[in-house]
Amino acid sequence: MYASTADVPALVHDTVRDQTSAMDAWLVDLLQPETDSTNTFPTSARAAHYHVAAGGQRIRFLLALDAGRALGLTSGDAVCIATAVELLHNASLIHDDLQDRDKFRRGLPSVWAAFGEDIAICSGDLLLSSAYAALATFSSPALLPGLISLSHARTAHAIAGQCADLEARGQTIDDVGAYETIAIAKSGALLGLPLELALVASGYNNSSAVARRAADAFAVGYQIFDDITDFGKDTGTRKAGHDSKPASLNILSVLRAAGHGADAGQLARTLGLKRLRTAADDAANLPKRSGALLRELALRLAARL
Repeated sequence: MYASTADVPALVHDTVRDQTSAMDAWLVDLLQPETDSTNTFPTSARAAHYHVAAGGQRIRFLLALDAGRALGLTSGDAVCIATAVELLHNASLIHDDLQDRDKFRRGLPSVWAAFGEDIAICSGDLLLSSAYAALATFSSPALLPGLISLSHARTAHAIAGQCADLEARGQTIDDVGAYETIAIAKSGALLGLPLELALVASGYNNSSAVARRAADAFAVGYQIFDDITDFGKDTGTRKAGHDSKPASLNILSVLRAAGHGADAGQLARTLGLKRLRTAADDAANLPKRSGALLRELALRLAARL
């Protein structure tokens, strides 16, 4: 989500870094097929591991760890939830890069560019499946049905958002509400999931809606920030052909289509700030400071917008 480590608060202790390393090691076991005949990864597993090993800011992982620690979950359960959400997110990135024809991710060739389109589909599917394998290790079997159902619901919402985004490309969208709906579904669903899972796992089910509202507002604010930064790339002319990159839905284009010309940039910033402040306020209302990291991220991004 963030371009540099300077954008991520220095909230992580050595124990969190250790847990992140533990997650990376855990992935090797999750991706290794059960077979007596070979100890080598199939290409789909190598591609999935290649993608995850490239790094990233692990924002969803850190949100789950921070919330889990605040809510009193064991380290094992917090890592379980964090790993599951991070795998779901990374699966979506592999498929998203393929659909967007993005050839690079985290400074390296994206999975479809490095391994081919078919392997990218398979490796994304493998990460999706691995997420539920990670979640299955949660210590309380009685809570697993609820956690699994919640994970599926948010994943389905994210997929619907991606489909809506794809369908909107090439169309003239002049409805800010439609833009926000797509951003919330595409990004907010999996951004709020680590907080929601931690809350449900610790018995704070009634706060799940607040966490989701905070994440949705942050997703819109971040998308606006990203759109302002990437406006030229999002709306530039694309070459024709199979490897052409489709123009992305951008808030500035939406506002201009709605009749706002010279003031589109300022309107976008105003809307982005409003959503980020809403995210910070809602995150602050989560129990036991479980939304502290999301609040800090929202405030930092607002300061840059």
